[in-house]
Amino acid sequence: MTTATRTRPGAWPTLSYRDAEAALHFLTEVVGFTESVVHRGGDERPIAHAELLWPDGGGIMLGSEPEERWSGPAGAPGTGTIYLSVGSAPDLDVLAGRVTGAGWPLLREPADTDYGSREFAFTDPEGNAWSVGTYAGAEAG
Repeated sequence: MTTATRTRPGAWPTLSYRDAEAALHFLTEVVGFTESVVHRGGDERPIAHAELLWPDGGGIMLGSEPEERWSGPAGAPGTGTIYLSVGSAPDLDVLAGRVTGAGWPLLREPADTDYGSREFAFTDPEGNAWSVGTYAGAEAG
């Protein structure tokens, strides 16, 4: 595998939702993702595929729960965990305020960690757990 500079994410966490339209609304309007593309699939699968971009880089894919999932029971609605990196502690506190302001309880209140990050956590409308922090990952070396 060659190493190259990429302008698009090379890894995409994916989530299935029973109500993907509600999830799309929550993730864009409350959490702060930007809608990149949404392919609607009709009555059987209202959102066949969607890509949402995170302001600090990366993104997720989501869709309506398929009748048959390629991964078997893995990846069922409400079974995922995702970490989002935000640029600063004030950005994190604003996002925590948007989540609680929209009526969602926090799993962990915003707090500073012993490894230099500020973090909080919440669940989305279908039970996936989201952890948010200022830690942006280790530098490649």
